[in-house]
Amino acid sequence: MTLTIQKAYKEILRRQDKLEAAFDVIKQLVDSEFEDSHIRASALRKWEKISREMDKGKGTFFNSPEEARKWLRNF
Repeated sequence: MTLTIQKAYKEILRRQDKLEAAFDVIKQLVDSEFEDSHIRASALRKWEKISREMDKGKGTFFNSPEEARKWLRNF
């Protein structure tokens, strides 16, 4: 039984590493894309706050894609 759990755990760790690598690539792409753009400091602070809250398990939930679009437009 423990061998099966160890294999499953190793698979989870492998997937986690793969996802973290993919996120790093996405972050680099976004950083390079917006490197020269003019992002307001206030908007950047809001996004950083949202990111910190998401890391803590908090977040904003939407019942429909339209609600999400409306939230983003008002951001």
